[in-house]
Amino acid sequence: MAHFTKLSSEQLTDCIAHLSTPLQQQLKSIVCRVDFKACFTSEQVQTLLAHYSASDKANKQQLCRDLIPLAQSYSLAPISSFYVGAVAMGESGKIYFGANMEFKGLTLAQTVHAEQSVITNAWRHQETKLVMLAVSAPPCGHCRQFINELNGAGDIDVLITKQPSTRFADILPMAFGPSDLGISARLMVSPDNQLTLKSDSVLAQHALSAATSSYSPFSLSPSGIALQTPNGLYLGRYAENCAYNPSLSPLQGALISLHLSGDSISDISSAVLVEHKESKVSQEKTSKQLLSLISDVTLETLHCSVK
Repeated sequence: MAHFTKLSSEQLTDCIAHLSTPLQQQLKSIVCRVDFKACFTSEQVQTLLAHYSASDKANKQQLCRDLIPLAQSYSLAPISSFYVGAVAMGESGKIYFGANMEFKGLTLAQTVHAEQSVITNAWRHQETKLVMLAVSAPPCGHCRQFINELNGAGDIDVLITKQPSTRFADILPMAFGPSDLGISARLMVSPDNQLTLKSDSVLAQHALSAATSSYSPFSLSPSGIALQTPNGLYLGRYAENCAYNPSLSPLQGALISLHLSGDSISDISSAVLVEHKESKVSQEKTSKQLLSLISDVTLETLHCSVK
């Protein structure tokens, strides 16, 4: 499935055919804009909610559910052909899209889950807390563990297609989280890392910025990546998880941002990774492997230091 801004008018209409004609027209006026980056502003959300007639919370829930097919249109699933879409509403009132991404030829561990995608999308738009999460399929255990890294995760309203809403805490009983390791920081709200880098490269400084705001309270291994294409610059921040395996690499994060912005992975022209030389966890080898299979670009790795 292609990014829906590249779909034909007929295909786009099919994604929202279940909605009222006025709401379809409103959505098309937003998502077909060249600057749409899989995020609805709070003002746009209020405009969309005006087409609903139930209570405020019920309207928000239904809107998130109704947007799932559009989120699914971002899915890249050349291995499974299983297209997963996720829609999240932040405390700010904004709504975000996310979808799964698979990379043929690599281990399945490199797969990006839709829930990871939508959380990364919210994070890059400076969201700090999610209040609703609508998904086309029940979150797997991997995703539930990833979601549990968020501030106030237990209270997130989870909306699974054709199922009643439920609190996230109810679908992850006996949860293991950062607090169990004595960590107070949370994904999307952790303090900045104090890092510095001796480089005049603009791309390197952007990668440093990503590393500075990355989240790695368990290994203390901050890292960030900057990808350049002819159409834009995309950052990825390491998002660590207390269970380790569900952690999201900075390259995966940057690819999420690039794809959800409507850009093409094949158009990557340069890439810079910034990480601490003495980190317990290095992103260099796996990032080079992934990047080499999806583009002809050679990853440049630079080592930062603590201020």
